[in-house]
Amino acid sequence: MRIAAILFLAAGAGGVYGASQYQVPEGAVALFPGAAVAVGVFGFVFALIYALILWGFADALVLLADLDDAQRATQRQLADLTLAQRTARGPFHSEVVAGSKPPD
Repeated sequence: MRIAAILFLAAGAGGVYGASQYQVPEGAVALFPGAAVAVGVFGFVFALIYALILWGFADALVLLADLDDAQRATQRQLADLTLAQRTARGPFHSEVVAGSKPPD
């Protein structure tokens, strides 16, 4: 996504450069002399906005992945604590007590 954003930005800059190199033919009447540059700048602004949207979406995906990892870690820790509590007072209580004695 970030590579696509950079490519969009480069394409927009290339469009501005290409539009600035465009020359109106000598026999034609130019209604608006800066039309080619204005279209190029409009294209660049569009590419910039789209690049920012892609970059933000890539950041959002990274944040979602981090959130998913954190939730999985929390679930594992909760399961470990629950198992430790159940083992300490459940059917394996004697094994836990026997295992907690210091070695002689």
